[in-house]
Amino acid sequence: MASTPNRPAYLKQSSKLLFEDLKKNREDIDELGDLDITTILGCDFDDDSISAADQELIKDALVKGYDLRQYSKEVEDNLNQTDKLTINDYFQERENFLTLYTQIQVVDGVLETLEVMLNNYYNDLKSIGSEMNSLQERSMSMNHKLNNRKQLDEKLSKFIDAITIDPEFFNDLTNSRTEINEQYIQNLMKLDTKITLFDDYKLISPTICANNEPQLSKLTVASIQKIQKFLSVTLNSNFKKLLEKRQKQKQLAKMGYLFQFLFKYSQYIANEVIMSYVENNEKYFTSFYKSYINALLKLLDDTSSPSKSDLIGVGTSKLKNFFSSSNTTPNKNTAQQQSQHKQLHTTLSLGNRAELLSSEVLELPPIEPPSSISFLEALELSTSSAPQIPSVKYSFDQLYRSMLYFLMDILSSETLFVKDFFLGGEDIIVTIFNRSAAYLIETVENHLNNSYDVVGILLMLSTTFRYRAIMNEQRGIAALNQPIDKLLNLINSRFVKLFVTLSDSIKNTTIKDLKAGLSSTQPHVFIRKYADFIATLQLISSSIPIENQNTIIKAINELKDGTEKLLSKLVQEIESKDDQVVFLVNNYGIVVQTILESSNYLSGGASSPSNNTASANDISNNNNIKPFYQNLQKVAKKYIDIQLNSLKYLTQFISFSWEWGPLVESNVKISLTENPSFNQANAQKILASFEHNWRSAVAAIRNSSINTHLSQCSFAQNQVFDLVLTELYSCYRMLVIIIDKYFEKLKDDSNFKGDKVVDEMKEMNSNLNLKYIHEE
Repeated sequence: MASTPNRPAYLKQSSKLLFEDLKKNREDIDELGDLDITTILGCDFDDDSISAADQELIKDALVKGYDLRQYSKEVEDNLNQTDKLTINDYFQERENFLTLYTQIQVVDGVLETLEVMLNNYYNDLKSIGSEMNSLQERSMSMNHKLNNRKQLDEKLSKFIDAITIDPEFFNDLTNSRTEINEQYIQNLMKLDTKITLFDDYKLISPTICANNEPQLSKLTVASIQKIQKFLSVTLNSNFKKLLEKRQKQKQLAKMGYLFQFLFKYSQYIANEVIMSYVENNEKYFTSFYKSYINALLKLLDDTSSPSKSDLIGVGTSKLKNFFSSSNTTPNKNTAQQQSQHKQLHTTLSLGNRAELLSSEVLELPPIEPPSSISFLEALELSTSSAPQIPSVKYSFDQLYRSMLYFLMDILSSETLFVKDFFLGGEDIIVTIFNRSAAYLIETVENHLNNSYDVVGILLMLSTTFRYRAIMNEQRGIAALNQPIDKLLNLINSRFVKLFVTLSDSIKNTTIKDLKAGLSSTQPHVFIRKYADFIATLQLISSSIPIENQNTIIKAINELKDGTEKLLSKLVQEIESKDDQVVFLVNNYGIVVQTILESSNYLSGGASSPSNNTASANDISNNNNIKPFYQNLQKVAKKYIDIQLNSLKYLTQFISFSWEWGPLVESNVKISLTENPSFNQANAQKILASFEHNWRSAVAAIRNSSINTHLSQCSFAQNQVFDLVLTELYSCYRMLVIIIDKYFEKLKDDSNFKGDKVVDEMKEMNSNLNLKYIHEE
């Protein structure tokens, strides 16, 4: 049978309807236009039942005019043939199908057996899980019972331990021979626990507890009495040495639980212990501190204490020979100059007392007077073996530092003990040291009433402020705040009173009083005092809180105004104008030098402004120096002009340079014919004179300032030396500019050195910033 093309399956269905529809004329078919299967068959089909490819085959067959009946018959024959072939194939494979069926039956039996086994295993697992849950429940129940029994055992043990008192335990706490030590404190803690638990158990079992309650109460009372007796003896012992007392307190601090127990079970007795401690220690420290202060006062140096006449304007006439030695014998070496400079310091300068402003000295141990060695030294010294201590005298401000520091020291130590042992506040400390602080205030007040030592008073003010900061900020102790405030008020009030006296002394000082010590070649005693006092005020104010510096700032400003007025009057008493200039250079220089020394000390600098190391910032940032420094520069310039004009061999060089130099530098054209003095021969003569004489001129002026005019003020000497070199440099610079533009042939002259002269000047003073002339 010939193979036929595959035809769509739907051709097997509804053949009669299909044939009737195909009877239409070919013309009708051609007019159908776009055909689809629904149009041809005249019925609706589901688009999803006939694929698009089948629709295209049907459409193509209809268009080409196939005989669908024949085509249908062929398709049916093909299907019949295919059925026969399929049946034949199945018949040939019948044995294989039988074998396969048998195998499927065997597998199905195996799977059924496996299912039975898995079901049995699953049932076994369910049984095991149930047993495990049961075991877990039994285990939890047993654990719960065990915990209950443990808790019951603990409670019973506590109960039994709390209500029963072992005879040995009772004896350890009450026996008078038993030492109070760490073991005793452990037993005391155990007793505290018994008492606490006993009160709780009385609610649970009042009958059982009632039998033991009297014994527990007896034990508590006995313990309280023993502790009270021990503390009364130990706390109130009067030790001869502070070291012994502190060592004992250090041991007691570890036994602080004794007082806690006492306070917990008998506040009345605890208060008695505290009151007894406060009363005994107040007497002890008051007596102790008074003895210390009285011993210190024996070391007071009364001979050097300033009097009212040592104020700036008072008694100046009595000091007319203060600098007399400097007029007769000039300085010949540096050692003599330094010695003479030290003599300039007055009673208003800090001097060696400036060390009180350093933190190292502030934290030094207090002074130990010989009479107090028995209770200040760590080791006991017998009278026969004790070394002889030399008698050293101190100013009151030094003794005051020791008095206050010693009070701070013993108060701080006592505060630590009170906090550790009594868990107490500062009210206990205030009460203990109230009389000691009052005695210090009384001592200071008695001294201030008769003191004219302004510097010492200012040092006391600085010391008090700094110690208050140490107590509050470093040690966290405020018990001394009130006494320190009283001390500050006393000291500040005395300073204000002395300053009013000092200010009045300046106003009341007459020129007649000041003329007695008047000399143009040395600073006046009045100015020396002023300079020392301003430097002292500046240095001490740096150690005082900013908010408390108003009084000192006011004092500085008032003194400055009064001093400038007196100085302007004083200079008029000197007849020679040249001597007036020298006098002003000395006095302005000594003020600047002294204040700069103070500033240098503040900054920790080792160098002295007398060595001319003061920078522009040192001066511009210090309002106390600035006006005096500006005046010093003006009068020093006048002094240099006077000195240079006295050197005839340089006068023509200076006048020529200043006359023509600025014009040449400004590019003003100078006619040589109209200005006969402006010629090469004159310039050559001036150049030769400068080259041969400028070095000797510098040496002469420097020697004159050091040994004659400014011997008392090294800062003024160096300022003058700077100005001499600067002036000569300026004149020489203008001379070189003139030679460059008008007399260039002089550059070949042997006397023309150019910038070599600048190098020589730099070697003389390396601090000067001199520029090379040909590099400008």
